[in-house]
Formats: sequence, C-alpha cells, structure tokens
Amino acid sequence: MKNNKGLFISFEGPEASGKSSQILLLKNYFIKNKIKFFITREPGGTELAEKLRKLILDNKSQINNIEEILLLMTARSNHINNVILPNLKKGKIVISDRFADSTFVYQGYVNKFGISKVKKLHSLLLNNFTPNYTFVFNIKPKEIISRLKKRKNKNKYDKLDINFHNSVIKGYKKISNSKRFININASLSKNEIHQFIINKLDL
Repeated sequence: MKNNKGLFISFEGPEASGKSSQILLLKNYFIKNKIKFFITREPGGTELAEKLRKLILDNKSQINNIEEILLLMTARSNHINNVILPNLKKGKIVISDRFADSTFVYQGYVNKFGISKVKKLHSLLLNNFTPNYTFVFNIKPKEIISRLKKRKNKNKYDKLDINFHNSVIKGYKKISNSKRFININASLSKNEIHQFIINKLDL
C-alpha cells in the first residue's frame, strides 16, 4: 500500500470493538508522519448526514428497517459526493468509521432485509462504491457486553443483548469474504492492533 494517493479505508465491526480508539491512534500517526488524511464516519460526515444520523440512532425514532436503509443510503450518497470523493481527489487517505458494510450487516442480516437486497440497492443507488481496504474488528460477544456496560452514552445499537451481538458477528463473517477485508483480533492490546494496522497499510 505504498501508494497513498486517494486511498479509502473503512473500519468495521460490532459495537465496542475498539474502532474509534484505533482511528484516533492512526490520526496521530498520520500527523506525526506528515501523511495527508481525512477522518469521517457513518452515518454522518456531512451536515445533512449528521442530522440523519441523529434520527437513525435515536432510541425514540419510530422508523422501520426499510426506512432506516433508505435514510442510510441518502446519508451515504451525500457523504460520498461531498466528503469522500473530493478528499480522495486531493490524494488523501480517507478513513471512515463504518461504511456500507455496516448496512449490509445490521439492516441486511441482523434485521433480516437480506444482505443481497441491500447490496443491490448499494449498487443501483451508489454505483457500488466501496473502500480500497476494510479493517474488520473481531470480538467475542461477552467482551462486547462487558465494554458496553462501561459506556455512558448509548445509542439504540448498544444493546446488552448477547444474541443481537452474536448475530452482528455472524453478519460480518458472512460479508468479509474478499481481499478487501483485513481481519483484526480486537482482544489484543491497543498498541498491538495499531502496529498491525500500520504494518498492513505499509505506510
């Protein structure tokens, strides 16, 4: 991965798997090594997408799974066109905390809309735009529950339900079957994971 021109990388995994901590470490690494980067998230990343994020993740939102998928696709379209593509064109490494794979897993698999159906929508509406590389954080359900108990501000996916998290883990196993995906053992120390990511990126 020596060529850093316009590289798009997503971080995926279940709740409390440590994605955000690793993105922060990567940010510090980029700054220290004067590497051009841009960090964003999904749902979110633009003014419109952040408003939709609040609606999607709010525990009180009365929206069904299909409505949620359409809102996510809207937010993602706005995000791609206004943030991701412009930064890639500037030759930056764009890091996104979640992307389309989260929708394939949560809405497609866990909420039973169908992974293939969500992928078809992604292809039709978003021209099948995908990251160059996706780091998938693998973690055991019991560890997720333990970490979530310590989390103060919870969204509707931060459930203390082991069956839900088991389903999310199974969903990621079903979709992470191409060369784009790089699996990470999320039970390792923060520094070990950080070094693994740096080595894989070969920066």
